[in-house]
Amino acid sequence: MDIKYTNEIISAMHDFLNENGFAIEEASFKKDSRVFSVEYNEPKKEFVLSAADISEDGEKGASAVLSTWFFDEADHGANDITCIANDFTELVAASIGVELKTASINSIEVAMPEKNLAGTEPGIEAFTQKFLAMFPQYKDAYKEMIAKYGDFLYVEFYKNYGIAKMKELMENENANKKQLVKYFKMLGDMHYEGELILGDIICSVILAGAFGNDPAAFEAAAEKYLEDYPFLKSAGRAAVKNYKSNKKLRAILEA
Repeated sequence: MDIKYTNEIISAMHDFLNENGFAIEEASFKKDSRVFSVEYNEPKKEFVLSAADISEDGEKGASAVLSTWFFDEADHGANDITCIANDFTELVAASIGVELKTASINSIEVAMPEKNLAGTEPGIEAFTQKFLAMFPQYKDAYKEMIAKYGDFLYVEFYKNYGIAKMKELMENENANKKQLVKYFKMLGDMHYEGELILGDIICSVILAGAFGNDPAAFEAAAEKYLEDYPFLKSAGRAAVKNYKSNKKLRAILEA
């Protein structure tokens, strides 16, 4: 267990723990007959929040895992610590019956992502602007993420919504052909024109997550929808093929 990381999580939860009378001791905190602990599992590269009951004679019962969050120091930073701490705080609050004071999404001004400026490479914001214009039902999810975390967690967002939308459309391909043509065209254009980070989102998240367990389905879809995008066709094929053997990627997308 890496104390450095667990201390950062506890520190980010400190105001909530103090306000609600928790006794804090290293990586654990106790209130009444309930004790919680935060651990960082280095081999799995994940934070684990656990809880256990304490009997009247002070004996600690079996621990139950409440939540796990993937965290690799090489790819994550301070914002991720904050997001994990917020999630753990919500779960602890629910566990002890405390209602958190949270602002309504409607009372918070959240700016929607904008198109890229002419002559510049599209980045995450421009990609998200196009995605939300195409699938406006996810605008509230975008706003809620910004309001809750103060930042756009694009891997988490596209893991939840980019993959889900692709799977949903592919389930009834005949009925959704027009939308699939538009979706794949958007992915192809942004993969070709955009910053390198978009290649990772498009291939390693959306395509790998949607087709990783069925590479044949990707090949069939690529023949129909990626004829004009050979680079994405090739990169997508590699990402889909790599999905099952890439434990780190699966841990992120299947969490």
